[in-house]
Amino acid sequence: MIWAYPSLKLRINVNAARNEVDVVMPGLRYDDIDFTGQPDTWRIFDMVNRVENAAFFNEESFLKYDQLYKSNHISFVKACKYEAKSTFYETTTPKTPLDVSIKLADVGDTSFSTVSEVACGGDLKPSIRIKNLHTLVHLSERKKTPLPNWWKKEFEALLQENKATSLLNVLPQPKPLLTFRHEFAVPLHDTDFSAHTRCASYFRYFVENASLASHRGFYQNIKTSFHDFHIKKVIMLYVSPSCWGDSLVSETWEGEAPLTLHCMICKKDNPQEIVWYGEMDMFSEVFGMKF
Repeated sequence: MIWAYPSLKLRINVNAARNEVDVVMPGLRYDDIDFTGQPDTWRIFDMVNRVENAAFFNEESFLKYDQLYKSNHISFVKACKYEAKSTFYETTTPKTPLDVSIKLADVGDTSFSTVSEVACGGDLKPSIRIKNLHTLVHLSERKKTPLPNWWKKEFEALLQENKATSLLNVLPQPKPLLTFRHEFAVPLHDTDFSAHTRCASYFRYFVENASLASHRGFYQNIKTSFHDFHIKKVIMLYVSPSCWGDSLVSETWEGEAPLTLHCMICKKDNPQEIVWYGEMDMFSEVFGMKF
């Protein structure tokens, strides 16, 4: 987090039960704004995930993640859902400060879910909501493993009684014969400390492919530019890992619903192996203007 925001003196407030986090960010950086003057969605997603990761390794560790790590366990995000309100893109909505809150949402056998919400300019209603499904992995074996009994018992007890759970169930849509293909290699700065491709990097690959596809007139329902629209929702599924230097192929196509895009990323040398899949819904109207 400090690497991404070097001048930031971040205060991470973790509650006594260790199942909630509150962080106040000063606002968006210059790099968080795209060339249209709007917030760069994948960077917002990246920022919130960095806050969550920083909270895991905070002195007062969120979800007692430090104890999981000391027992040779780590989690990775298996699936996630990003949602934004249309008001987030309105120029009258202040982007400073940003109040980020993170809570434990669900506990399973080998996974747990967190929900992050971002409120702008002191507004009590969040403009951004991100749900991450974390899967626990044993570091030595690199295999999925059950949550420790002590951890599951402690944090399940903190969830609200009769709480309705909404599992992230992302089913990749069949890829059509005609897609827009873009080949690239994973650069080092798109990876984490273990040289594996980070979550937000795949999000960016989706956006970059969609930008190129619309620029070259590939989409039927986007007659102008992909950047004329604003992202409403993105759901993502991480199927298999990729690393620094891997050659990947991203393919996008339009869904049956208007302003819906799909993206599938595979290894270039093994196109049958899915690495990542995403679906994106966009607003047809922002600022009272229809596109």
